[in-house]
Amino acid sequence: MHFVPLSPARRWSPTAAPAAVASSDLPDAGHQATVAVIVVTHDRPQLLAELLLALKQQRGLRYQAVIVDNASGQATQEILAQASAVIVRSDVNLGGAGGFALGIQHALELGVDWLWLMDDDAIPEAGALEELASQLPHLPANAAVACSRVMEFGDIATTHRRRFNMLLGYERPVPSGAYTASVVAVDTASFVGFMVSAAAVRAVGLPRTEFFVSYDDTEYSLRLKKHGYSLWLMPASGIVHKRKKQERLRSTEFGPRHYFNVRNRIVVKRAYCKAGYAGAGLGALFGLGLWLCTPGRFRPRPWRMVLCAIKDGFSGRLGPLPEHFTSRPAP
Repeated sequence: MHFVPLSPARRWSPTAAPAAVASSDLPDAGHQATVAVIVVTHDRPQLLAELLLALKQQRGLRYQAVIVDNASGQATQEILAQASAVIVRSDVNLGGAGGFALGIQHALELGVDWLWLMDDDAIPEAGALEELASQLPHLPANAAVACSRVMEFGDIATTHRRRFNMLLGYERPVPSGAYTASVVAVDTASFVGFMVSAAAVRAVGLPRTEFFVSYDDTEYSLRLKKHGYSLWLMPASGIVHKRKKQERLRSTEFGPRHYFNVRNRIVVKRAYCKAGYAGAGLGALFGLGLWLCTPGRFRPRPWRMVLCAIKDGFSGRLGPLPEHFTSRPAP
């Protein structure tokens, strides 16, 4: 199956004015909610197998797994052939944003109430879904998101659940001390254990496929809030994010992932912050700081890429990585 991304020349603008949220949009307390677990995978068969095993241990809500195979190879396809899931195959790698958009499109056709999003390296703890289910009836009528606690490297990864200052776009993690509460209001959340109401998705649309990877979840969170919805963290529900320390942005040379992170960050802050250009400026400063932290930063390709990310962010250019960065020259 092919999913056609938007044109590289597209200029992005934020969504329309907020729409009113009716309490009837969300499942009522007496309704037995159903869930689609949407997993995006790309050539990490061992992690995918571990995730599928973890999903079998989930209780509390009736769920259907929807797995987006993002142009994976034979090893991943062999695992998927044994999975009790709806498999959505893309012959090209759509990135996280495109993968989730494609998975959500298919999941909505199942008529479920909630969509639980995660990558193939996100392993839910045994009681993760049950804990989410136990708190859903207690959320306010405009609740659109219930997200799990994220664990990385043996500790709470607080950067996955954040506060967002709407004036300048300054972000800060929800502090670890807040994780003792039953539910915690958040402004933005990563797509690692991000459970969103299907009704809210129908109201605000799909993730922006043009973002490809990085910051698409922040934009989606802010879009939900712009439409009057609220987002909640449920700390008792946990997901282990099994990325390696050497995979962190600051641990690798400035490349495509860094480009998308910086560009998309600037675009989002300019669009959503009240002081849009000032927010975009903070995004650019973040990009320069990130570049300074990466190995090989003074080589021609990394510094040209960070400047390109800043330029494209301010101009609103979205789409694939510019062609002159898509192939690495021979050393």
